[in-house]
Amino acid sequence: MTAPHKQLILDRGFVSSYDRSISGKVNATMEKLMRDSTSNGLHIEPIQNSADPRVRTARVDQFHRMVLFDLADLWLLYGVYAHDDAYTVAAKAYARVNPINGAAEIRHVEPATGSGEGHYTDSELKAIVEARAAELMARQQDEQAASSSEANETNPLGGYEAGNLAAQLGVDEPVAEVAVAAASEDELVRFLERVGGWQEDALLDLATGTPLDEVRTRYTAADDAPTGGTEVGVPSETDAVVRAMTTPRAASRFHLIEDDAALEKALASGDFEAWRLFLHPDQQEYVDKKTSGPFRLSGGAGTGKTVVLVHRAVRLARENPEARILVVSYTRNLVDMIGQQIRALDPGVRMAAQVGQPGISVMTLDQVARRVLAEANGTDVLPEAMERVLGWGVRQSPEPRNAGAYGTSSWDEAIEAAGQELPSELAVPAFFHSEYQEVILPARITEEKDYLRAPRVGRGSRLGRNQRRAVWAAVQRYRADGLAAQQIDWDEAAAVAAAVLDGSENASTVDHVLIDEGQDFTPTRWMLARAIVPEGPDDLFIAEDSNQRIYGQRIVLGHYGIKVVGRSRRLRLNYRTTEQNLNLALKVLEGGDYNLDEVEGEQADHGTERYISSRSGPTPVLLPADDLAQEYDRVAALLKTWSVEMAEEGLAASTLGILTRTKKQRDALVRALGERGVSVAPVDTQNIPVGTPAVMTLHRAKGTEFSRVLLFEVSDASIPRFFAGNQYDDKAREDNALRERSLLYVGATRARDMLAVSWSKKASPFLPAITGAQR
Repeated sequence: MTAPHKQLILDRGFVSSYDRSISGKVNATMEKLMRDSTSNGLHIEPIQNSADPRVRTARVDQFHRMVLFDLADLWLLYGVYAHDDAYTVAAKAYARVNPINGAAEIRHVEPATGSGEGHYTDSELKAIVEARAAELMARQQDEQAASSSEANETNPLGGYEAGNLAAQLGVDEPVAEVAVAAASEDELVRFLERVGGWQEDALLDLATGTPLDEVRTRYTAADDAPTGGTEVGVPSETDAVVRAMTTPRAASRFHLIEDDAALEKALASGDFEAWRLFLHPDQQEYVDKKTSGPFRLSGGAGTGKTVVLVHRAVRLARENPEARILVVSYTRNLVDMIGQQIRALDPGVRMAAQVGQPGISVMTLDQVARRVLAEANGTDVLPEAMERVLGWGVRQSPEPRNAGAYGTSSWDEAIEAAGQELPSELAVPAFFHSEYQEVILPARITEEKDYLRAPRVGRGSRLGRNQRRAVWAAVQRYRADGLAAQQIDWDEAAAVAAAVLDGSENASTVDHVLIDEGQDFTPTRWMLARAIVPEGPDDLFIAEDSNQRIYGQRIVLGHYGIKVVGRSRRLRLNYRTTEQNLNLALKVLEGGDYNLDEVEGEQADHGTERYISSRSGPTPVLLPADDLAQEYDRVAALLKTWSVEMAEEGLAASTLGILTRTKKQRDALVRALGERGVSVAPVDTQNIPVGTPAVMTLHRAKGTEFSRVLLFEVSDASIPRFFAGNQYDDKAREDNALRERSLLYVGATRARDMLAVSWSKKASPFLPAITGAQR
């Protein structure tokens, strides 16, 4: 007779407690636990004299055991450890309900020897508080209180009282005392990493500027008077623990798998990943949020914007399988990645191959434009839309032509033929490309008289009447060349597609649009996004980070019918990058103006809100070199060291990324490393190869992440990179500098754990503010 099925609850730390190489064995153990926990192969064993009589260990393989709790009809899975370590952890772990806020906790009593790593034990916290009190007293006696106070200004919790945090939130008073006394933000993060559990989450939320009342609401049970709580060191009753772990507010720490179908779904991608199972309360709020119109979610790199977008898309599809949902991102690589994430989150979710079909379609807005135009082929709608946008139209969709900003022949020829009245600094393709993209196409200007009086808000160059005539003459030539070749550029295609949708009652539209990397989209693409979804509840959801704008210009969404004033929020807790790497990345941005609130008319007061990491790690490594050959040598030596360390840690070689400013640098570096005995793979549009470190440009790295990252040749000759044609006025130069800062910021925030920066001769001017890094 087999044992009855039992449900599983996963602690958040469970998914990161074991090496991915044993994932298959861990998954098999979980299946046995749910379907027949009496299976001989599990060897489930109680622990003698354990802190919690419900704790057990189960066999994963000859070398590993799982620590779990028997909670009547549930197995709580806590972690997977080496054989002997599992018994040590199990003997000291206990499940408790916090008596103040009703939150479930897995805690540890004093071990036989110091724990050294992992979560703090109850006794270790007491010892730390005593040591910190003695340290602070010594500081005061040495009359260093002033410098101590100055240092504590960098601790975002320095203004709170420990007793109040303990009383209001239910945080252990020893934890609160150490947190508010931390000498720096880095010290705070390091401490909270080992505190773990909901207390880590709550105090990090406070550190990012979330108000105390809001934090208390997030982490307090729905009941005004939580029941079943016990004092520190005493396990709580099973019913109370299960109740606390299965409330909606516990979902960021504990994930319930109710039946075989849920387990099969969770295992469908072959592995458990934290982003699929556990969302921070902030993230969950925006997944579930019902909006009355467009909504913008901003946040720095690693805050989980894309995770929220993916979960939200799947949530919309589950609620209404017939809903037509369009998810868009800027590049095809990012689109492919998001599609993979959606299928990993819910393998059974309905996907749509075409825009306007039920299900989730994932593509770039350029792909959307092509499909809208193709659908309009042979109809009167297409030429009418083209006439409104371009002044000419045909019944068959024209082919695309490249109209990039830096020296395309199309603009060169148009300027040479018709733009002679302009000063030389403006007679360049980059100026015309941006003027066309930002002023002419969004306003659907087709005649000179309209351009002569068109507003040019935000443009850096003032144009007199004769200069405007010269610009328009070149635009007319550019359009005439397009008509002759039966071609339109990508911005024109988006503008025409938006006009097609505006002018047709039968065009394919969708119910919801979710936009990733919104900071890089151009005006006509925003017009297309607005046109393809009718105004209404949950129509547009935009995820963006102005610090990562590496392609587009600053955009005021309200100019294109997308009203986000009052419907904008920010994520401020970084889950990917360590505090040390994040600090380097943020210093790169110093001197750049990335504030979007003013241009959208919100001017929100964010008070003490901060952007910090939830993880700590080693300081970045700086590798200066006298010349390029020495830089190659130093980089090769570091990569060899890293490869050995990563192999010892069980990390795949493909989780090491080397990022360059240009493709030319990438290809030269691949050759130089090969000559020095380091095998790496250049990556362009293809997927990152398995088993080899990847070398790619900073632009290609957008949307990726690696365990370790090397930023190569961050010299003043490489970053910032200025093109002769895009320096036509002060604003163009400023915008270019911002994009270059953002590009380096993107590179630095691809690193989860370790970051290195190399350069030859003179470092980039964006680096001097960085101090304290290893050399």
